[in-house]
Amino acid sequence: MKLFRRASKRAPHLPSDAELASFEGELKETADEFLLLRDRFFAIRRAKAKYEQITASDLSRLPAEELAQMQDRVEALKVTLESQLLSWREVQEPFWQVVRFVGLGLVIGWFLHKYLG
Repeated sequence: MKLFRRASKRAPHLPSDAELASFEGELKETADEFLLLRDRFFAIRRAKAKYEQITASDLSRLPAEELAQMQDRVEALKVTLESQLLSWREVQEPFWQVVRFVGLGLVIGWFLHKYLG
């Protein structure tokens, strides 16, 4: 009587060409998204450094015209930072989940109201 089963000698599962092509496409898409995220991160970092540099300088010695230009640049940098930090792609998934679950809650509430009322 044998105590150990003999290991079967099957060939390992090799992915098909279609599976490899699909994986390669998804990998390329992920790499592209990573590069966009990296570029956005460095843009935010540059804008933050400029903002800190402008706000840290002594503005009392500047003429009124230069001060107004500096304030315009600060406002532009604020807009750049805010728009870079919050984009539709980041809000899209949570938004649709809220819509889905609130809608589901409304349907369940309406059903229970009709059923129990």
